Parts: sequence; C-alpha cells; structure tokens
Amino acid sequence: MATNDVSVTADGLRREFGETTAIDDVDIDLDGPEILGVAGPNGSGKTTLIRCLLGLLRPTDGEARVNGVDSLALPPGERARIGYMPQREALYSDLTVRGNVSFFARLYGVESREAAVSRALEFVDLEGRESARISELSGGMIRRTSLACALVPDPDLLFLDEPTVGLDPELRAAMWEAFRDRRDDGDLLLVSTHYLGEVTRCDRVLFLREGRVLALDSPAAFLESTGTDDMEGAFLALLSGAR
Repeated sequence: MATNDVSVTADGLRREFGETTAIDDVDIDLDGPEILGVAGPNGSGKTTLIRCLLGLLRPTDGEARVNGVDSLALPPGERARIGYMPQREALYSDLTVRGNVSFFARLYGVESREAAVSRALEFVDLEGRESARISELSGGMIRRTSLACALVPDPDLLFLDEPTVGLDPELRAAMWEAFRDRRDDGDLLLVSTHYLGEVTRCDRVLFLREGRVLALDSPAAFLESTGTDDMEGAFLALLSGAR
C-alpha cells in the first residue's frame, strides 16, 4: 500500500500525567521510507511518545502531525494507512488467532479479507496455530498475533511498540528482515525497543532518557562518535556525557 508520501513530525511534544512529565520537548521530523528505532530503558517515555504521535493521547503542549495532518484530527482515510501494535496486546481471548486478525481486517475495511489475513499470519509464522484461541497461546505467540493485526490492512506507516518482546532470536531476526523489506517498499516504521542490540537494524535511533531526547542519529554514527563497539556501550557513553 506504500505511497512514499509518509511523514511524521513532532514539535515541542510534551505530555504530563499529574506531577509526572512522561515526555518533554520532543522534536521529530521523518519524511519518507525509514525505520526509526525509539530506544531507552523502561519508563523513558517510548509508549507515551508513540501514543501522542498517533493522537491517542492529547499532548500537554506541542503538536504531532502524521502525513501532514494533526494527529488529533486524523480522518478515517489517513488512519486506514496506519498500523499500530500496542505494547499491551488488545486481543479477544475467546477468539482464535485467525478470528482476531479477521476482526481487525473488518475494522479496517480490508478488501479480499481472507487473503489479507493469510498474508499477515504467514508474516508472523502462525499459519499452523491460526485455529488456537488466544487464551491457549504463549506470550510470544500473542505478540505475533498482535503484529499480524497491525499488518493486516497493509499500512504504509507502522507504529510498533516493543514488537519483538518474548520472541526467540531466530524469529526476531526474521521480523527485522521483514521490517526492512517493508521500508524498501516505501513504508515508514517507528519501532520502540529496550533491546539496544536491535537498534543496529534501524536507519536511525532516537534515544530517550526520562522523557527527553538524549540523541538522534544513525547506529554507525553513534558507534563512531562514542568510540564504542555496540549500541549498549554507545548509550551508556551518551548518558555519561549528558550528566
């Protein structure tokens, strides 16, 4: 479905929950196909940032725009271009794997629904468990079903919040390869993770610390500028330099 005119911007994005500031003065400018990794420890603001970008949370200050439209006012046509996999699964435990993916396909108004559902299940390697109920699945399989639900409308903009949590290394690697294939086809992906080893697979990485942008650059540039051998070392070096 990619149209190559995908974009995501944030200008001074801030979100408070009572006396707690979850994200603070975040700026983002993404235009065109890319994989942006949003990385940082638990509690750094990754999920809040994604929800504000999607218009699911109203920012306390600042503005987010998706494909040039205010995130809080996205019309149905623009929302149909977006796939979202939340950190916490939003599935129906009494439905089967295929039933859940088919339900989301109906919500999106997907044409050729059965074929689209089969493609999504193949992507996450769940064809053999499509008749299993969600309540019967392991945590990793539930995550894979959630990803299939996000992919079934064939969106060109994907927001994936910790998509590989609980997956074995082989499947995790296969999914990242598929994410890069989607980027090559024109998609824009925002992928949050606390697995710093994964972000080397991204085009650029946005490091968050306590809700603020610590740094934004390519993995290669981070390794070179910090003189480290891996992204965990680069992140620690950035933290040390910011103190």
